[in-house]
Amino acid sequence: MHHFARSLVPAGVRHLLPRAPKRVVIVGGGPTGLFCADRLRHHFQVTVVDSKEFFEFTPSILRALADPPHLSRITFDYREVLEGQLGVEFVLGQATKIDVPSRFAGSGGSASGSGTIATNGRGSLTVEPTVGSVREETRMSFDYCVVAVGVANGLWKPRSLEDLSGPTAASSSSTISTARPTNHKPAQPAVPVPSPGGSALDERRLDGRRRNLQLLHEKLANAPGAVVVGAGLVGVELAAELAHFFPRLKVTLVDGAAHVLPQLADPARDYTMEFFAKHGVKLRLGQPFVPELVSEGEVVLWCVGTKPRASELFVDRSVLRSNGQIRVNKRMQVLGSSHMGLTSVEELNHGVVLQPLGQGQIFAIGDAASVEGVPLAQMIFHGEEMASIAVANIEAAENVASPIALGGAKKEAEVGQPLLACTSLGPQDGMFSTQSELVATGALAAIQKQVIEATKMGALQGDPLSSLLWLPVH
Repeated sequence: MHHFARSLVPAGVRHLLPRAPKRVVIVGGGPTGLFCADRLRHHFQVTVVDSKEFFEFTPSILRALADPPHLSRITFDYREVLEGQLGVEFVLGQATKIDVPSRFAGSGGSASGSGTIATNGRGSLTVEPTVGSVREETRMSFDYCVVAVGVANGLWKPRSLEDLSGPTAASSSSTISTARPTNHKPAQPAVPVPSPGGSALDERRLDGRRRNLQLLHEKLANAPGAVVVGAGLVGVELAAELAHFFPRLKVTLVDGAAHVLPQLADPARDYTMEFFAKHGVKLRLGQPFVPELVSEGEVVLWCVGTKPRASELFVDRSVLRSNGQIRVNKRMQVLGSSHMGLTSVEELNHGVVLQPLGQGQIFAIGDAASVEGVPLAQMIFHGEEMASIAVANIEAAENVASPIALGGAKKEAEVGQPLLACTSLGPQDGMFSTQSELVATGALAAIQKQVIEATKMGALQGDPLSSLLWLPVH
């Protein structure tokens, strides 16, 4: 899959190496989107579209909240790295609609229902301008499209008591999260995000993201306490980071579930409970969150629930599940229907068999997608596994592959993917665990998390040694 040998060629002359004329457009520049860009850039013309100007390694963003200088270690400028180092085109803008040639409507149809005709079997993506991006709406043609837009949540917006008095105020992680297990990486928030002081900061720009985190950091530093809602992987890691970096802050972790980390093994839960007891984190488990739990001046941080980002990309509503995730088959191809007016619920009621959208050249991966018949968690390991399958199928369709690929490329998702979670409990402690076993704890797990972060950031920026390290994983 990954042509490591090409990575050894100096970036200045890498464009001289032969590539297929086919174009792949990747919507979303998160970890899974850039995984595809890195693998496919050796054989295709690759374009990444994102509404932000910078990459952020989401599993480490909780550390950046508690320790703001850490943000510089987990971010980089898209254009500088993608175009300057990897030979991948970057387009700053908001993707709004995908048009693909319909397998049902014949050679002149459009699966989007918009009347747009995609010629020569090619599709198109509509991109609207954002701040500092293209000045007008543009249409980008493609041979293949990979949707990796992820999900959004409200983690970075401290909730006021007025916000928390609505119907979700009493919800726990078991009732308001999406269908898949609690995610291990905080999803990117919608932008712009109101700052704790009330003004809007545009987090599509790195300075806005940095300033918003700094403002929240200062709010926590001056608050008497913080209430973290949700005792899954994100909530547990956030509570631990706050307990370490804000020793005077009274941290309370709330969840309607009876235990922390319900998706992990009992030893991992026990280790976490011991850590919280040692660091004075108060637990309120088995009871839903209510505003009355919040004392005056305390900051509420919401770590449950996600909001899909792909709902406007497809006119064909049968593409989406009821929770907003994109339906894909085991090859990561987006599934749709020939009946343009039906919703996903109506599709099921009518017994319509969903088929790969268009001519099978639209893929979706990561948190935005749900694989038919294969339960996966919202974590980068599973997202990258989905990405590797999409890459393998795109390469197979064009009969290209890396000559040093390790074994045969996996072209279909398999049931029983392991749940591997490396969780920080502050910078000096942590856990590496599965759903059935606690593998490592303490300083060893903390170092492991730091190594993962450093090598992942290196691989995404084209570092050959980091890429070689991760090559056997997917």
